[in-house]
Amino acid sequence: MASSQSFPRLFTVDEANDLLPALRPLMKRVFDHLDFLRKKSATVIREESLSPNAPDLMERLQENDAIARLVQEVKGLVEEINSYGCVCKGVEQGLVDFPCVLGGEIVFLCWRYGEEGVCYWHRIEDGFAGRRPLLDAEEDEGGNVSYH
Repeated sequence: MASSQSFPRLFTVDEANDLLPALRPLMKRVFDHLDFLRKKSATVIREESLSPNAPDLMERLQENDAIARLVQEVKGLVEEINSYGCVCKGVEQGLVDFPCVLGGEIVFLCWRYGEEGVCYWHRIEDGFAGRRPLLDAEEDEGGNVSYH
């Protein structure tokens, strides 16, 4: 189990949801940059006759100033998202996790860009594939469920 020292802060569901108005435009910018990055990369691959399977493809693509700038901007946006204490896990999928204590265990509240609110959680080791609805949390020994 991860300790609370592993994360700069722990969230409640309400605190995670309260951050979404700040995170949505950042994720939108990430998606816009990734879309342009895919298009620009395809153009450079075609124009320079690069092999899409080349082991040094990313290094070669980043020799292009526009691509290098976009990569740095995406990294900066991810850092900005993470600066709130959450964890941007899957940039291309728009996944953001919020460390939370559930029944004495640190888990992640899970939000995906486009979802109305934070409605899922998963154990850290289970990842996105283990997402469960918030109402599907396990009860503690006293029969209580808490997210804090």
